[in-house]
Amino acid sequence: MSKIKNYLDLMVNGNHLPDPANSKIAVAMSGGVDSSVAIYVLKELGYEVFGITAWLLSGSGKCCDNGVVDAVKVCDQLGVQHHAVDLRQAFADGIIKDFHESYARGETPIPCISCNNDMKWGSLLQYSLENLGASHLASGHYAKLSFDESTSNYDLHRPVEAKKDQSYMLWGLNQDQLAKTIFPLADFTKEQIREIAELGDLCVAKKEESQDICFVSNGMTNSEYLTRILGEKEGPIILASTGEELAKHTGSFNYTYGQRKGLKIAYKEPLYVTKIDSDANIVYVGTKEELLSQKAVGNRVNMTAKVSLDDKNSFEALTKIRYNSKPSLARVYMDSVDSDYLEVEFIEPVEAVTPGQAMVFYDPVDTAKVLGGAWIDGVSVL
Repeated sequence: MSKIKNYLDLMVNGNHLPDPANSKIAVAMSGGVDSSVAIYVLKELGYEVFGITAWLLSGSGKCCDNGVVDAVKVCDQLGVQHHAVDLRQAFADGIIKDFHESYARGETPIPCISCNNDMKWGSLLQYSLENLGASHLASGHYAKLSFDESTSNYDLHRPVEAKKDQSYMLWGLNQDQLAKTIFPLADFTKEQIREIAELGDLCVAKKEESQDICFVSNGMTNSEYLTRILGEKEGPIILASTGEELAKHTGSFNYTYGQRKGLKIAYKEPLYVTKIDSDANIVYVGTKEELLSQKAVGNRVNMTAKVSLDDKNSFEALTKIRYNSKPSLARVYMDSVDSDYLEVEFIEPVEAVTPGQAMVFYDPVDTAKVLGGAWIDGVSVL
């Protein structure tokens, strides 16, 4: 068990953790390896813990169908309580409905960010605090928290495991939520998490990961799912530079900015989706150069860090425009740090800024530190 002790020491030394004597921690459990290791290591550190799972779906899905069952198995194995909270109606009325409507508007949404904001750190955290006596909510997300005593601010950071970095997915959490949050996996790699699960003989140690949208049934593509929900609607695919119709499509919602594959267009050079006009049901295509944008606008802003605006009401940030994108240096303009709207000007043009995605800002000096984020509302194409 010396390896487990070494891992526990790493967790204690690298995290902002509450006093076990005054804490009762709800651990958000999906039934996967990461959240199962989170509850395991917290229990090993002497915390009073219980598992809690959001029941989000009726019927089969890609991750929620067996999640509750596996979470219960892990809690039984550890001898701790497990609670399931029925959020099916809220999930359907909020996350799933917004997903459909966003695609219908020509956007490309990220339902997992909205789920984190509204379900896990919204309803699940509130239920844990108010009904189950919890002091904190822990999760298996790969992210890191620190507390800045000089500003009395909880700061969100990238974790050690760069390949599993989920800080981009958590920019929407506010200070009240972050103050009650624990990320036990912040200083571990995925390989270490697997090893801890095996050392602890957890029943999910060899369970595979699921990274798909949970409410899209197994074996169904996003396009098939959206067509079933929104229905086929034929429209033109138009070359943006000339107005020439190159092909037909069966629904503009099946396309996203920057898309190349699946266009089924024979042309002298590669073409990409450069614009989606959902009202007219038109998909515009063009060259890669036509994807470049110098500016973007965002709404529903949330700043996790304390930032100072200069005399131009702006600050500099490394900006990610999608989960897997490389951060680009940009200047962010806001009327005030409490503004719900912002404008971003990239130092160098970026490719395929996509409405419905999130812009997440990182400190240009302390590049692991999240400054905040916003939902992309519009772009300015060169």
